[in-house]
Amino acid sequence: MKKSLMLLALVFGVLLVYMQAKSKPDAEQGYQTATVVSVDKYEAPSNYVGDNPVDAPLQGRNYAYQIGIRLDCSVYVGLYQSATNYLPADFAPNKTVDVRMRKHVMYVSLPYNDWDVKMGIVGHRRIKNESCPASS
Repeated sequence: MKKSLMLLALVFGVLLVYMQAKSKPDAEQGYQTATVVSVDKYEAPSNYVGDNPVDAPLQGRNYAYQIGIRLDCSVYVGLYQSATNYLPADFAPNKTVDVRMRKHVMYVSLPYNDWDVKMGIVGHRRIKNESCPASS
């Protein structure tokens, strides 16, 4: 009896691991070709509420850009942040990039680097035109 319970637990454990591994590739996507549609400098809002702006605390330099990327019939806006005032040349309107989407993050593969640029998704909108069918 003890051996059959151990065997049942082992089979159940293997089945559970198999089901977890099986569902993983469906949730993750590979790279898809997308088009950069907009690049806007992002200005962080100040949280100072005093009367005299001279009394406001110093703000660190913020090098951030909101990058609009069209993938199929959707435009995702990602926040690109850099420690220096550097924006890759591939982040220009009408340039194509390879993106990999996750829940709240997109990874952009730049052709001249072997690493991905990680950007948090701060906006999303669906494109409504004749080339994009209406979703139900």
